[in-house]
Amino acid sequence: MFPFFFVWSLFMGTVLCLSSSPRTQSGIEFVPGSALPLLHLPYATYRAAKYDDEIDVYYFKNIRFAAPPTGKLRFEKPASPKQETTLQTGEYGPSCIQNVPLGLFNLGILDKTPLGDMIDGGFSRFAGGTDEDCLFLDVQVPGRAIRAGQVSFNLPVAVYFHGGAYTFGTKNHVSTKGIWRQAGEDLIIVAANYRLGAYGWLAGTSMENQGTPNLGLYDQRAALQWVQSYIGLVGGDKRDVSAWGESAGAGSIMHHLVAFGGAQDPLFAKAVLISPAFQLQYDRAGSLEDSFRLFAAAAGCPSGSLACLRDVDSRTLRKANAQLIDSAAGGTSVIGPASDGSWVRQLAGLEFEAGHYWKQLESLVVTHTSDEAILFTPLRVSTDAQLESLVESIIPAYAKPSVAQSILDKYGGTAASPRSRYKAFVRDATFTCNVRTLLQAYEQRVWSMQYSASQGFHSCYLWALFFDPSASFNLFGLHIKLNLLPLLGNVAERLQGYLTSHAIHGDPNIRSRSAAAGSSPRWPPARPTNDTYQDVLDVGNLGFRLITNSQISDDSDAHCGFVSQMSRALVELGGYGVDVEEGIEDFKDSAALAFLMGHAPVSPFASLNFGTAHALRLSN
Repeated sequence: MFPFFFVWSLFMGTVLCLSSSPRTQSGIEFVPGSALPLLHLPYATYRAAKYDDEIDVYYFKNIRFAAPPTGKLRFEKPASPKQETTLQTGEYGPSCIQNVPLGLFNLGILDKTPLGDMIDGGFSRFAGGTDEDCLFLDVQVPGRAIRAGQVSFNLPVAVYFHGGAYTFGTKNHVSTKGIWRQAGEDLIIVAANYRLGAYGWLAGTSMENQGTPNLGLYDQRAALQWVQSYIGLVGGDKRDVSAWGESAGAGSIMHHLVAFGGAQDPLFAKAVLISPAFQLQYDRAGSLEDSFRLFAAAAGCPSGSLACLRDVDSRTLRKANAQLIDSAAGGTSVIGPASDGSWVRQLAGLEFEAGHYWKQLESLVVTHTSDEAILFTPLRVSTDAQLESLVESIIPAYAKPSVAQSILDKYGGTAASPRSRYKAFVRDATFTCNVRTLLQAYEQRVWSMQYSASQGFHSCYLWALFFDPSASFNLFGLHIKLNLLPLLGNVAERLQGYLTSHAIHGDPNIRSRSAAAGSSPRWPPARPTNDTYQDVLDVGNLGFRLITNSQISDDSDAHCGFVSQMSRALVELGGYGVDVEEGIEDFKDSAALAFLMGHAPVSPFASLNFGTAHALRLSN
């Protein structure tokens, strides 16, 4: 009996071992009779979804880069994808659950109305359907790299993270045909989803104690890690990765650069940050915890237990997510990267100022629009009293009324309307001072752009970034080329030319395939002068020109200096500061109070002393 059992066990063990091993070596394989190649990964095989012979590009759609974040993995860091035994065709790949923050765009009156539901439903359908199981990425590869098989091309890679206020958006909206025409056959493009809303951005002390805040950042890093592990299989160079992002995507990239006090390699060598945007979220025991509790109660877990939240049915959780997003005051958001004492130890701008950021980037392109804040400025701010009420609503109780009054004093002036004063504050605190921070941190390695075309509103870059100038429309049987319109054609071509040149060469000037490139100025890195920056590229409806840009002032008495001082005071008074290494000037106990009283400005390289913060709060 024993020998038989031994032989049988050995036989079955061998069979199981062989059946669980990859059938084909990782890499590209062309199967006879099929025009679409297979990408063999250690955990699954994916067939290309399509091939565009016009530009010679293969598209691999909906590759899992992490296990479904559902069940016990809900509100957990992304886990490795599970083994798949069947051929994956890319047909399945929902976008992440999302809600449009109508209140952020000052349309909160539509919340919980049929029209608001229609807007949310329309975006979900436009995203291709949504589900918690959404951690997928797309890879677009030049045909020559695919046909070469295992030959290494070492092509540069651009990884794109979409925008959408951290509550909506999808990789599926990334249209790259115009970019491909500029890049030729010398760039691989990857676009990835990440969890949105409460699913990806809960923070506060409960999340810190029971789970992990800022899960959206961990999702993005998992996608970047996938590129490091597997992009070589399709001819990509993992050492030459550019991170591209717009709005929330760009704001996320900024937080990858300060991860764990700047000690974590962000897994990219270059970056393009288009309108990096995020609200200052730092009150870990206050407003951030309140948001977590509101969400948990709406989901039927008033105790705030993550174990309870993992058991909640998907429909109830969707409703709780919508309720959390709708809870924000008009023109504001409660979702996005937040201080957690770990990945985001304190506000990102303060980490940069203290020197706690990844310094080994080769180069960056950093941009903003000429009128970033208009979409986020409430129409109802028409009196000083309304302005005061709005400002106080965004300041935590422990810092009232001093910080609120300092904002009103700084953004004062009888000539300016209350609405324009608040718009200037939103512009600085949420958008343009992020650009200034990056310019200061990376100095001569940064190209800076202001986008003024199409009124210069936030996100109006997108049509130019993803526009295909060769596209046409049918008018009574005639195919009309869209690039006959200079606004739609030349601006897009030239912008795409600059950005693809940066991705490929680390310099936006080296090459462009645009026919209009000859009329584009040579774009040097931005350089500081007095309290502003020169050689900023302005992209207008009628052309490109170099300007001196006062919107990104770095004078300690100007608006960005004020935002920095305000941020230091807020974290110090709240007890959320981080001490820094020896050799950097200590943050004086009286500095926050001095700022609030309108006294001397705080040192731009001050550390944030956690130990005395609560005493300051009590004394205020």
